Amino acid sequence: MAKYLDIAIKQVLLCYGLMLAICGLHQSAVAQSLNDPTRPPILAAEVGGAVASDPGPSLQSILISQRRKEAIISGKTLRVGDKFGNARVARITETEVILRDGKNFQTLKLFPNIEKKRANSSKDNIMGAALQQ
Repeated sequence: MAKYLDIAIKQVLLCYGLMLAICGLHQSAVAQSLNDPTRPPILAAEVGGAVASDPGPSLQSILISQRRKEAIISGKTLRVGDKFGNARVARITETEVILRDGKNFQTLKLFPNIEKKRANSSKDNIMGAALQQ
C-alpha cells in the first residue's frame, strides 16, 4: 500500500511541476510581448529599413524656473540666444520655443497636436441658461 502511495505522490508532484513549468513559460512569453513605455522609439535604421529624411528640430522639453529658461531641442539643452544649427533661440515659453534664422521664424511646440481652448466657467453656463429662458 505504501508503495502505491509513493507512486501516486510522485505522479502528482510530476504533474504539478509540469503545470508550473508550462505556466512559467507562458508568463515569460506574455511578458516578452509587452512594450516598455519608457523605451525610446525604434529608429528605421535599427529595424533595417531605409532611414527617413530629417524631420527637423524636435522640441522635447522646456525647463522654466525663477533663474532659468531652457529648452531641450533634438537632445541639446539651449537657452535664449543660443545657436541651434543656423538659427538662434529667440524665445522660450511654457509650451513653445521660437527659433530665428535671419528674418525667418520657426515655432516649435511642445505638444503640437493639442489646441488650447478657453473652458466654460460656471458663471458663463449660468448666464447662458438665464438668457435662454
